Amino acid sequence: MDWKTKAKLGVGIIGVGLAAATAWTALDRVKNRGTERVPYKTVEQIDGVELRRYPETIRVRTTASNGREAFFRLFNYIDGANEGGTSVSMTAPVETGTDTSAAGDGATKTGESISMTAPVETTRADDATMSFFLPATYTPETAPEPTNDDVELVVDPPRTLAVRRFSWWAPRIRVSLNERTLRKTLAHAGIEPTGEPRLLRYDAPFTPPWLRTNEVVVEVDTASVRRALR
Repeated sequence: MDWKTKAKLGVGIIGVGLAAATAWTALDRVKNRGTERVPYKTVEQIDGVELRRYPETIRVRTTASNGREAFFRLFNYIDGANEGGTSVSMTAPVETGTDTSAAGDGATKTGESISMTAPVETTRADDATMSFFLPATYTPETAPEPTNDDVELVVDPPRTLAVRRFSWWAPRIRVSLNERTLRKTLAHAGIEPTGEPRLLRYDAPFTPPWLRTNEVVVEVDTASVRRALR
């Protein structure tokens, strides 16, 4: 094979790759267009860290021995597995990056299907504590109670979060580096964290890495935020 043939073959392979990436990107955007996201108001941007004000939100949370088990407990809750045994498809699947070859055993008492809301939250390095946010239409009074004793509803009051966003995959080392940068930025600005950092992931498993959205977040003291922004 001469160099001209090799060059043509190389150009062809690159073209096919670009076409596949474009199609993958377009498909992902169509699939994720209707996914509801937790609302917030941006307060300020400080050296790559966004300060956000969140309203009251409702999460369904579980702690398991591994991320897969935790994911499927929550999946079954929002999927509408119920005492009558009726199976209802999930409206917008979101996955945390763990193996999804097994299912869990959760249910809502009413058997209703609950739309998925981005992001998915994990609170431990081993991804064993996980939360799904419920759509804004639910209140503490109307959110269906889990029938699985290992799943609970959590109501978060209005709060201010400091957020550092990054793309592509979120292995532990990248999460740790972004947490460290987040803490340093807040310390330099004189803003005080009031809890431990958490990881938010917004994307389904089929999302291309260049379109993925991950965020390391931590709740911060609002008084220290006001002082820092004077």
